[in-house]
Amino acid sequence: MTDDGAKKVKRMTITLPEEYVEGLQDVADDMNTTVSEAIREAVATFLMEHYWKETVGDTAKKAILDKLPNEDVLKAVKAKFPLAATSMASISWYRSKLRKEDPNVLTDRQAHRLKENQD
Repeated sequence: MTDDGAKKVKRMTITLPEEYVEGLQDVADDMNTTVSEAIREAVATFLMEHYWKETVGDTAKKAILDKLPNEDVLKAVKAKFPLAATSMASISWYRSKLRKEDPNVLTDRQAHRLKENQD
């Protein structure tokens, strides 16, 4: 993100078959927006459904279950989702939720001790 909170964008030039352009124009008209926005929405939808199946929460929960302390869980989330607004409070929430489901999930303190003992 930029200093003003806007996401960084990159200009690309692509070539599409004419029927794709017509279809995108129809989508843009239905959405009452521009073709550019329709393309961004189509790409985002495709990525979410076919490429980015794992969510921030999935990544956080997996790292917690891998017995990592909260700081390392947040690093794992930020590595996979660099633009995510995930905070330590979010990680604590995921850990708390997992512990309610399974009391054997380590607390952050226990995860820190385990990490220290492994180092």
